[in-house]
Amino acid sequence: MRRPASENCCAWDEVCVTDAIMMVTRLIFLAGFGLSACSGGVEPPVDIAADQAPVISLGAIETDAAGRCFARMAGPTETQIVTELVEVQPAIKDRNGVVTTPAIFRNVTGPKTVRVGEGQRFETVCPQIYTPEFVATLQRALIVRRAYAGEVTGLMDEATSLSLQQFQRGMNIDSPLLAITVARDIGIVAVPR
Repeated sequence: MRRPASENCCAWDEVCVTDAIMMVTRLIFLAGFGLSACSGGVEPPVDIAADQAPVISLGAIETDAAGRCFARMAGPTETQIVTELVEVQPAIKDRNGVVTTPAIFRNVTGPKTVRVGEGQRFETVCPQIYTPEFVATLQRALIVRRAYAGEVTGLMDEATSLSLQQFQRGMNIDSPLLAITVARDIGIVAVPR
């Protein structure tokens, strides 16, 4: 910002000393604010109304004898050309229910995607772990990794699930459920000794 020499500007590129001090103060504040989020201190509580519960689409989760939870990714698919008989015009009936004009059908050929096998089984975070605080931590971890652009709500909503699934695809896990290996890699679940 250029100012006239009459406004206490320094000779160096005519930038006012007060502007430079204010800029440095802002940078220090922002740096301190950013580091405080990573300090490991007490996190502020997530503000969620009492009637709102985390929205988690769990699908089929299996639990083993040790209490670990497992889920299955969608299996491989294959596109096949299928011919189906489709009703083009329904039968026309009179008042008494007697068919006066029969239905018209036509064969329609087109692509259809079908599953050709089971998906891979993987260990996942158990449903009781998905508390609002845990989901908020997951959302923050995804934001840091530029995988989630939404707000930190503490709700496992559709946007969070889709972001998580997209993030995990890079690790060969195609599921909206958080894999335990991914949770350990991003540091939100403890690693066993």
